[in-house]
Amino acid sequence: MEEGRIGALNQTVSASDALTGSTESLSGLIQVDANIRPGDSGGPTVNSANQVIGMNTAATQNFHLGRGQGFAIPINEAMAIAGQIRSGASSPTVHIGPTAFLGVGVNDAPGGAGAIVRQVIPTGPAAGAGINPGDVITSINGQPVNSATALTRILDQHHPGEGVGVGVAGRQVNVALGDGPPG
Repeated sequence: MEEGRIGALNQTVSASDALTGSTESLSGLIQVDANIRPGDSGGPTVNSANQVIGMNTAATQNFHLGRGQGFAIPINEAMAIAGQIRSGASSPTVHIGPTAFLGVGVNDAPGGAGAIVRQVIPTGPAAGAGINPGDVITSINGQPVNSATALTRILDQHHPGEGVGVGVAGRQVNVALGDGPPG
């Protein structure tokens, strides 16, 4: 277990996912001056009495130098989200049930113009609807898509089998979402 001190409360950080390239702003976090590393997410942040006070969720990139900082969701907020999941109550930030799959790999389009399609899974729903690499996704069911992260957030509100209208650079295509991997 890494020892450290609480550096600050109620912090806001921009966290990025190296795998998908998506980013999100996280707020209300406990900053811990401890060397939290990738893979520690979901683990506990404890006080000197071994009471869980937070759930590790993000870290700085210089962890490998031994000078990292970690960020934890306060335990009361984590427990509120767990309660929401247990109750089956979905929201824009909590998805209940199987995840939807469009079948594309995307990056941010320049200037917030949407999500540019870099890869299309040949047997996926997007391919069947005629979405191709180089296309720019600008909306889902009329909701604007201004980044790869926005596309993910919107799709997270849908389930497999749902039909969605995908705005693709000047045209609208209908896509029946497929079964995605577990979230």
